Amino acid sequence: MKSQSTRYGNKLGIVVGLAIMSVVAETQFAQTVDFTSGTPVGWTVSNGECHSPTYSNAVDRIEIRYSGIDASASAVIYAKASGGDESQIAAFNAFSSGASFDFPDTTDFRSFRIATANGLALSSFTAYVSADTLSMPSGVSISNNVTGTSFDAYWNPVEGATGYKVYVWTNAVVGASAGIAEWQETFANAPAKTSTVNFKDEFTDNGTSGWTYEKAYASISNGAVRVGTTSDKGVLVSPPLPAFSKTPLTLRITAWRQTTDEGRDMPLGVVSGGVTNIVGVVTLGDEAALHHVTLPALNADDRIAIFSPTNKTSARAIIDDVAILSGFSEGSLEPSYIVNVDVGAVTEHSFTGLPSVPVQFAVEAYGRRGVTSEKTESVEVDLSNPDKVAQLNACPLSSLTSPALTYTQNFDSTAAITAPTGNKDWFNGTTIMYWQAYKNASAVDSFSYNGGGGATGGLYALAANRNDPVRALGANSTQNDEFSFGLAFTNDTERTMTLSSVAYLAQQWGFANNASQTLSVSVMVTNNLNWISAYSDGWTEIGSTQSTVFGAEDPHDTPVSKLVDVTPAAEVSIAPGQILMIKWTIHSLKSGKPGMMGIDDVNVDFQNKAKALSIHMR
Repeated sequence: MKSQSTRYGNKLGIVVGLAIMSVVAETQFAQTVDFTSGTPVGWTVSNGECHSPTYSNAVDRIEIRYSGIDASASAVIYAKASGGDESQIAAFNAFSSGASFDFPDTTDFRSFRIATANGLALSSFTAYVSADTLSMPSGVSISNNVTGTSFDAYWNPVEGATGYKVYVWTNAVVGASAGIAEWQETFANAPAKTSTVNFKDEFTDNGTSGWTYEKAYASISNGAVRVGTTSDKGVLVSPPLPAFSKTPLTLRITAWRQTTDEGRDMPLGVVSGGVTNIVGVVTLGDEAALHHVTLPALNADDRIAIFSPTNKTSARAIIDDVAILSGFSEGSLEPSYIVNVDVGAVTEHSFTGLPSVPVQFAVEAYGRRGVTSEKTESVEVDLSNPDKVAQLNACPLSSLTSPALTYTQNFDSTAAITAPTGNKDWFNGTTIMYWQAYKNASAVDSFSYNGGGGATGGLYALAANRNDPVRALGANSTQNDEFSFGLAFTNDTERTMTLSSVAYLAQQWGFANNASQTLSVSVMVTNNLNWISAYSDGWTEIGSTQSTVFGAEDPHDTPVSKLVDVTPAAEVSIAPGQILMIKWTIHSLKSGKPGMMGIDDVNVDFQNKAKALSIHMR
């Protein structure tokens, strides 16, 4: 509970100036308004009355104090509701030490005025105003049970809230326009070539003249051209452009990278007066896609320059169709609400009967006198692909087989990575049921196979070779990035449980870049399920392993393993309804190159904390 001095100011003296006071629970603000030094900021004085500003939240309490005034002084307070009319709400008569008024919980007054009479001068009193505020809900998460038409969501309670409103909507593009092509090149006259033949002369022979190039080739049968090679950057420059009367203009280009190993970032420029200015960079995918870049004002004889991607040595981009458009607009996203409902005082809700499309979800809190919090940032749930949605979930202890009460995980399900190269999507709580992974405080969104080579930071499925069904989960933590992964358990039983032990194989890979590194395991018990990254403090480390204790260096594809079996030094109890979180952290390096570390064959043991049975016989 707030103390009176915290909520309403110092009761022993006059407060000078306008002060916004901090509060303990962050559910109210208090404003001290002192008229002894003139009219406070935001207030006005007219005809012996003082008028408050309009507050963003409903007023909770007004307190008036003064000194040295006749005991017959009086004051009348008028208030105005949000969107309503003004009315008298209180009258103070013949008071000598001050007076106060608490607004009913059902009112929503945002502004007021104080009229004084009988000796209470405006220059002699101080008013204390407090009003409710509500924090935005935190911990907004999607739980398990996501289907093509439904999902469950929940959030942490907000102090002072009496209920919550939830929203689900889709985003529709409004005001989009494809534009009109004022100039266009389709490369339809570029002949198909089975070898990397320079296309400049071929273009001239086929009526498409004026293009200049460096390391550009006609190599696609439908008339598209390639810019760049596996070892050299290239550029394709248009003929001089005509004068354009319409503005603004947009450059549209259809492009993609030749293979998944090519660079992605392709610069686009305008050559004017012999000087090339980059006007945008587009990100290429593995399939043909339209890209749009806003152009500056163009002069007659300016040219468009298309560069091969810059972020990799191999930089082959395929270009098919280039146009300059007028009247193009991407439009804007406008929400179309599917659900807008008051769920009351609960902090979870099940949504059903939704369309199988990507939807957005948000929640806001509300309290007495109509006070509302800000809406949370939206969370996207792709109901068109429910297997690719991050789900905040916890393993129920009731699902563990008695009497052992052991959870096991060997990570062999990550063997789904069989492509020669590239990443696989990672979704917390979904890719491996219950498991979450983080790079620093940010959720990991992809992982890939690794046999222990390289020093690139990332989350990896570790195996001797790509098709080996035996996998481990690991990461490279660099000097700048630290990786962690783990899971949560919920005690959905009626008994208090204790964590008996955590056992796993700690593994070291990638010895060519070996540096001393630490793999630790930590636990935390909470009352609310949340993402592991939401808690920076409160963890208890129960064990750690240094990479240097693993033994002699082995080849990259042969890890060195060490069995770690930890019994917590202090009892870890999980009461009914509580959550136990366990995370492994591969700590960032102080110096040197990282070595791959990981875990396998995880076993987490629990035990019923039953009271001892005592029998007395006579």
